[in-house]
Amino acid sequence: MTFRRHRFAAAGRIAALACSAALSACSSEGGGDWLTMLKAAKITWENRDAAAELNEVAAIPYATLGIRIDGGREQIVILATDSNGDRLWTSAARISLTTRRGRIVATSGFGTDLSGYASTQGSPLDWTTPHTYAWSADFPDLGLYSVTIKCDVTPAGRDPIEILGKTFDTIRVDERCRSDRQDWTFSNTYWVSSETGRVWRSIQHFHPHGPELEIEFLRPPLSEG
Repeated sequence: MTFRRHRFAAAGRIAALACSAALSACSSEGGGDWLTMLKAAKITWENRDAAAELNEVAAIPYATLGIRIDGGREQIVILATDSNGDRLWTSAARISLTTRRGRIVATSGFGTDLSGYASTQGSPLDWTTPHTYAWSADFPDLGLYSVTIKCDVTPAGRDPIEILGKTFDTIRVDERCRSDRQDWTFSNTYWVSSETGRVWRSIQHFHPHGPELEIEFLRPPLSEG
């Protein structure tokens, strides 16, 4: 059994303030200008009403994710920090999310946020075999902490995807989750590299009253995380 708890919302704000002060302390690959990153994110967030394009992504020299909130227009968030595989992504639109091996483990700025995540039973990182795992979540806006959520993970077979004109050989993994405490059920879907295990695209839920997020790598980090 493993138990890891993080309060990423506060940590994310602290990290952002620290990086803003230092201007060069944090980046997607260990160096860079935080203010430049935020300006790039602000431009891509405010001035586009279509999906991200290759030339736009290429102009940002940092690891980036494309995100859609409840099926809305695709926007870009930039990797701010990578700490032992926990990756903090942020934008000038004052939202951030933290991912761990493709799964969302914390959010900030959505109004309905996930501030704590702990894997308590089973393996949330096994994409290859059907299995069940459990995790607990903190939802501060609801006054709820250590809410247990159980998920059934089912690999669904090969399902190639296309991102920015390039095709990736992935398998689709379906995840059916439930929380008896909140009477909350939801389904997530992941498209995972059959070679590296990288989650190239996913559709995820992180809060009983929160939005659905679709996220995909536009420019991945150098490491798998």
